[in-house]
Amino acid sequence: MPSLQEFQRAVKAVRPLPEVAHRVLRIVQGEDWAIGELVAIVRTEPTLVARILRLCNSARSGLDVEISSIADAISMLGSRNLVQLVLITCSSGMFCGAKNSLYADPATLWHHSVACALACQLIAARTGQVSPANAFTAGILHDVGKIVIAQATDVAQVLDAIAASGQDHDSHVGFERRMFGIDHARAAGLVADSWQLPATLANAMRSHHDEKAMAGDDAMPAVLHTADQLVLQAGIGNAFPRLNVDIHAAALERLELDSNDLAALTRGLGVELAAAAELLNIHPAGSR
Repeated sequence: MPSLQEFQRAVKAVRPLPEVAHRVLRIVQGEDWAIGELVAIVRTEPTLVARILRLCNSARSGLDVEISSIADAISMLGSRNLVQLVLITCSSGMFCGAKNSLYADPATLWHHSVACALACQLIAARTGQVSPANAFTAGILHDVGKIVIAQATDVAQVLDAIAASGQDHDSHVGFERRMFGIDHARAAGLVADSWQLPATLANAMRSHHDEKAMAGDDAMPAVLHTADQLVLQAGIGNAFPRLNVDIHAAALERLELDSNDLAALTRGLGVELAAAAELLNIHPAGSR
């Protein structure tokens, strides 16, 4: 079983977020940020501008007029989708360095993270307890801990762990703790600290499977936990399909969600995933 020092070394091996991502995160942390602030940052990053315009033109290849500026992109996408695309583009690189295994396949992790981000945004909008932009960011980043575990753990051990996952009815995080000595949430917290992420994001990444945190004053851990479990229940990125993926009662109570709400959120997630694939031309990280 890897030591804490080995996990800390693995944290340093994860490709860091670019500086532009940190600048964007600082903006969307506020309640009253303006799209102009985001555009001003994006315009200073030629590579990011080029990628956004390429994706926009690819997603709207049937248009007669080429999208040639960030202003055109805003007109086509709307501010919410532009924020999504910026955060997705900035964070995608961290998945490319993951060891290719059933536990931490880059494409699978990327698909799960995008779906979780969209689910977080839906839950945030439905409950009104956290900023949708912040919730989206937490969803995009939450699974970076799996990359750390995969880097610090022998691939054969990971595969053995997956093969053994049908032997009991443990939770995902309980199983990770037994097999690896750490779960992906705690490992994600190590990354969040290393990257000096805003406190609300770091706390959610670290504690989204912690009952006390899910019931606490900050609703973000409950939002992230609920989104993560909903996406796993949908079969997206579930490395341990035989293990329990129930949504903790503490999270549901904190967010005041019932079975009807969860059904509506699941339907909404399907719509959002289809829209993301069409409008934002999002592909798995492994194909980037």
